[in-house]
Amino acid sequence: MNITVKYSDSLFQNTPSKVKFRQRIFEAQEKMQKLIADKVMPSALEDCTLKHYFTPMDDKYGCCTYAREMTIPKGTVIIGKIHRHEHLNFITKGKVIVSTEFGQKEYKAPCTFISEVGLKRAVYALEDTLWTTVHLTEHRGEANLEKMEAEIIAPSYNDLGLLASFKAKELT
Repeated sequence: MNITVKYSDSLFQNTPSKVKFRQRIFEAQEKMQKLIADKVMPSALEDCTLKHYFTPMDDKYGCCTYAREMTIPKGTVIIGKIHRHEHLNFITKGKVIVSTEFGQKEYKAPCTFISEVGLKRAVYALEDTLWTTVHLTEHRGEANLEKMEAEIIAPSYNDLGLLASFKAKELT
């Protein structure tokens, strides 16, 4: 599946501060994965419950709405994936600190906000939290989660025309 998206230039700048954040979040993710693999740090993934919700396909627009609801226990750190599109977020319970290349914010339930395109975030749960993201997708049902992820998630910043590190900038 080829996905072509045109983005606003103002959102996608490879400024030193944004590239530095992208590089640091990947380094943190790799360190966390290694600590978990080496059994130095326990994985909290099994404690984070995930539910999927789908609206019926809308024939007029050729898509449906997909919602992912995640329970995040207090004290949990999550590093997410890179999002291709802006999407709605609802925190209906709890409080989190979210770090992105756009800065750090604290969100406390109840709140609604929009995630920017190209966003990869680090989340720390200050309280037990219930977080829902909402996306439009051409696919429906849990049997199509891989297809939906390909539609919603970018495998790398490069897929969005963004740099993930200073080393990548030197290569261009």
